[in-house]
Amino acid sequence: MQDTTHQTSVKKQILFVHQNFPGQYRYLSRYFAEHDNWDAWAIGEKPCVLRQSHLVHKNITMLGYDMPEDIPENLPKNISSRVRLFADNVTRADALERVLLRQKKQGLNPDIILAHPGWGEGLYLKEIFPDAKLVYFFEYYFSTVQHNVFFDPEIPDNLNQQIHYRMSNTASLIGLDTADVGVCPTQWQWSTFPTEFQSKIKVIHDGVDTTVVKPQSVNELKLKNNSQGDVTLHHNDEIISYSVRNLEPSRGFHRFMRILPQLQQRRPQARFVIVGGDEKSYSSKHPSGKTWREVMLDEVGDQLDMSRIIFAGKIPYNKLLQLFSITSLHLYWTTPFVLSWSLMEAMACEAPILASRTPPVEEMVKEGRNGCLFDFFSDEECLEKAVELLDNPDLRTSLGQQARADIVQHYDLTACCLPQHVALIEQMLAT
Repeated sequence: MQDTTHQTSVKKQILFVHQNFPGQYRYLSRYFAEHDNWDAWAIGEKPCVLRQSHLVHKNITMLGYDMPEDIPENLPKNISSRVRLFADNVTRADALERVLLRQKKQGLNPDIILAHPGWGEGLYLKEIFPDAKLVYFFEYYFSTVQHNVFFDPEIPDNLNQQIHYRMSNTASLIGLDTADVGVCPTQWQWSTFPTEFQSKIKVIHDGVDTTVVKPQSVNELKLKNNSQGDVTLHHNDEIISYSVRNLEPSRGFHRFMRILPQLQQRRPQARFVIVGGDEKSYSSKHPSGKTWREVMLDEVGDQLDMSRIIFAGKIPYNKLLQLFSITSLHLYWTTPFVLSWSLMEAMACEAPILASRTPPVEEMVKEGRNGCLFDFFSDEECLEKAVELLDNPDLRTSLGQQARADIVQHYDLTACCLPQHVALIEQMLAT
């Protein structure tokens, strides 16, 4: 990743800023890269950018910043450890500043900047490019008294966790002050932000590319099983799927594992596909140091027929869409937090959905219309509804077809979401 000299041009410049670019800007950045009257730039943390380079349009000038390797793990004794999160934000903003100032000398002068401020990259953008319009992606605002905090009594929060959530909002709060306008993907996520800022944030989803995310024609699907080697699934198998980025309590992994013994007894021919890694995304690590997969297998493993369980880890995107296309039932849990992309992708593939009745889910899944819901804490309700749906293939087909129809109608990338994003950008440049 190296600096690129930018030639003087009459084109308008747009800069995308995201630690893990392209992230939520995958489709929007591609749109502007394909238009001759726009000069598209993007910047992210160098290792992340390199890892995801295959997702970046060839016409985008990519920049990468390095996080220093010598950031001390232990802060001086007279400085609170609670400063760590904001210190990392500032360190990241410093690294971004150095790269952008070099490029500014060589012609980078964006008319508009789209940035995700959550990791700190948005802290100085107004000062570096004072004439640029700033459109920030506001994903979620942490509460210290509701939503995901104190939600699950089994995973207790404490004062230290509450303060961590408070400090997690620091970069977003600065962004809310400096941004000209904000964008949030769902109504519920928008509702988490302080009321005094909500009028500044527009609700526009990233969009689902339903020309790609659609039912796939699959006769058989080969997956690697972390415990048994390669396995092959067939389209007429009874398949129960669970898919998240990482296996952890915030996405109900512990509750899913606890219903497995009974679900296996009730569905003796079913095969269970569990997609997700063992890293940390949104939940704290288990105090034992074990992964949550190891913890739950310690708890219920001796009750399971492991020959019918496939821990697939993180799988290629095309295989995930194939899985969603042949699953007999897709189970999904989440605490009141950011909704997983995978739920909407499963819906767009006509997967029959059974999901937790939590606010972010209820915005997408309507009981009996495009899926079914259960109490996050009721293993019995989840189990009974799962068996009922598996016994009713016509209902599952109907729910799956309506799920895709709803995604196409309200969240289709080309017809719905992309035009709204483009219109907002044009509106900002006209003011």
